[in-house]
Amino acid sequence: MTNPRIRTAPEFIDEALRLIPAPVAVIGAARDGVLGGLTAAWVTRVSLVPPLLMVAVGRERFTYGLLRDAPEFTVSLLHQDQVETARLFGLVSGRDRDKWAEVDHDLLGEGSPALRRCSARFLCLTEAVVPAGDHDLFIGRIELAEILAGAPALPMRGADYAPRTTG
Repeated sequence: MTNPRIRTAPEFIDEALRLIPAPVAVIGAARDGVLGGLTAAWVTRVSLVPPLLMVAVGRERFTYGLLRDAPEFTVSLLHQDQVETARLFGLVSGRDRDKWAEVDHDLLGEGSPALRRCSARFLCLTEAVVPAGDHDLFIGRIELAEILAGAPALPMRGADYAPRTTG
């Protein structure tokens, strides 16, 4: 019989949650000419009619403040060969470095940054912000969708973006 304490331990829960397939995307936002971006793996479709996307963002992130006050945001779905881009936007803070200066990007809508090279990208108008534990859920109505490189998209793999090697 399995020890029930193991199943409820936070480490076990986190390990089990990491098994849920998740796309890796760069979320872009802008406010007063300041560009922000972060890697997010908690991105999902919410509705077909109207077309809605949801992204979960931790409140301590630099880009969170831009997203909270911006009327729109972008979602750039990374291609499987964009591990370094995922690490740049996921491991480097916008407080310390202008990440957008290091990648080719376009400004969509009212000036929200989106990667020029990725599987697909979306421009979303913010419909709602919903508190959810240690993150807020940003729900956006898709105003623009572009398929650029297409599949295969980069999936989140545990705590890193790189494919696991066997052997």
